[in-house]
Amino acid sequence: MNSLNAYFISSPLSVLLTLTLGMSLAIISDDIGKRVFKSTEPVQSALYFFAGLLALSWLIWLIGLFALVSVFLLKVICWGIILCGIFLAMRRRDELLSSVNRKWAAFQALQSFEFFTACTLFAILGGYFFLSLTVPTDSDSLNYHLALPVEILQKGSLWFNRDHLHYRLAGFGEMINLLGVANGCPQLGAFVQMIALLHTLRALSARVIAAHKLTICLFLAGIPTLLFLLPNQKHQLTGILCTTVCFLFISNSRNLTLSRIRLLMLAMLFAAGIKYSFLLSIAALVVLFLMKRPKDISLWKITVSFALLASFVLGPQLLFRWMHFGDPFSPLLEGLFNEPDPVVKRFHHYIKNFRESSFPFPANLLLTDSAGKVSTILGTGVIILGFLPFLFKRAKPEITSIIFLLLAICFVSQLSSRFLMEPLLWLIPLFITAYGHAKNFKYFTWLLSAQMFCMAPFVASGLYALAPSLFSDALRTKVLTNSANGYAESIWLNETLPAHAHIATSNRSRAFLPRPFFPWEYLVFTSLEKPLEVQALRKKLAEYHIDYIVLPENGTAQLQAAVNASFVSGPKTFPLATRNPLNRTKYKVSIFKIDTLSTPKPH
Repeated sequence: MNSLNAYFISSPLSVLLTLTLGMSLAIISDDIGKRVFKSTEPVQSALYFFAGLLALSWLIWLIGLFALVSVFLLKVICWGIILCGIFLAMRRRDELLSSVNRKWAAFQALQSFEFFTACTLFAILGGYFFLSLTVPTDSDSLNYHLALPVEILQKGSLWFNRDHLHYRLAGFGEMINLLGVANGCPQLGAFVQMIALLHTLRALSARVIAAHKLTICLFLAGIPTLLFLLPNQKHQLTGILCTTVCFLFISNSRNLTLSRIRLLMLAMLFAAGIKYSFLLSIAALVVLFLMKRPKDISLWKITVSFALLASFVLGPQLLFRWMHFGDPFSPLLEGLFNEPDPVVKRFHHYIKNFRESSFPFPANLLLTDSAGKVSTILGTGVIILGFLPFLFKRAKPEITSIIFLLLAICFVSQLSSRFLMEPLLWLIPLFITAYGHAKNFKYFTWLLSAQMFCMAPFVASGLYALAPSLFSDALRTKVLTNSANGYAESIWLNETLPAHAHIATSNRSRAFLPRPFFPWEYLVFTSLEKPLEVQALRKKLAEYHIDYIVLPENGTAQLQAAVNASFVSGPKTFPLATRNPLNRTKYKVSIFKIDTLSTPKPH
């Protein structure tokens, strides 16, 4: 059984391939979009990119649905994109160089303080650029965003093990990751997010006057949550940026045609296919569109177009989930089944109520209890949400849409910074346009500048810890050993246990596990206080032929008793880290031999 390690290629080559593939995809999307829609507006250019991502991820989803996945086929797709991208780049080299020269001239024209601030901004964006190319190490990426692509490549099919509950959340983002893993560049997803960020920065700054363009960039680049969202393979940021561009497009576009509205719909459906939470965003965008829709285009035509495109784009996902899990929105509807799985219900509750901060809402958006958790807050920019009532008369449709989204998130989603980042980004251009000429606005800009300067050390320390992985295989292995959640543990397990051993582990990072393993959700979300659930867990462990269980040093005595665990080896200490190098700790685990056939020990 292969792990993510088996798909790595030489480290420098992996980085170059990621760069070339991501940029080629952006160039192809832009070229096709400009030919079809005859527009070079930054907002539309961003929509072209997201529509291109949709076409690619939808195609790969269909390939997986029909069990046609192979490394060879995905390499053909990859190199086809690269060759087309290089050809188009050569044809457009004069245009690309001219764009670079214009931006360089604008940069040189800045005044001294603005010049210094812009230099810091470019340094931070450059830091994020290189972080997006580093080897994946965070538990979110290694849990299912990359572990699922590994399983799909092993099976040659999208029909994965339904007991891996996190895999049920897979969408278009994991299909992009699948292309990266198959071609030896698993960091592709993070680099795609970097391109999306640059597109969104350009689209946002194009909608304000020249004096405020730098402020827009400071706002977005200085949001601490970006340190968590951008340099990993979790495509939540991709969806946030996509809906932000859609919001801009609806809010400011004039002389809309039905074809451009369909382009907007494709971008919206791409976001909806990434993560369930973006269905709320789509509903808010629909509210905005209905309030601002062009009167010369039939609402009936728009509705039919949206319904047909939604069936075409999201149909394969919904069909797969309905056939595989009996729930097109699994695990959201588990509680409606006649005999719901209590573990699936508990898993859904865990996702909905997960909190990244010990502070209550809304303090958790602004305050953190440690430097290691700075990437879980939105920072000082969150104060602009307090201006929603004052902006209502000026931009009634837009503010109505933002309030709708805020209320929807508060009632049915997570009250954490990464979910609230979306309405914050939607509000930025409205706030700056309304108050950018105010006498005290300069203090707001200074506050954003100060926050961005504070983020610089975190980005720099991240580069110090992870950037060596860009240069050689030996350095990549060293970074993985020191920073990747579960990597060192998987090496230890492979060296300690027999080759035929099947394991269960409470570690979420399963992408590097080189042997058959038990779905950790059933290990973690089973209630040990309920005998029927304990019996079901023991039965499932037996069905998976689990020989060994790997558990933390403390707090698992009840589980050990339930599965008749006997000590084998350990405890062994391993690093537990995130993309924020200041958020580091260690954990200890031991290996136990288990016996699910005998009577459980009393506890």
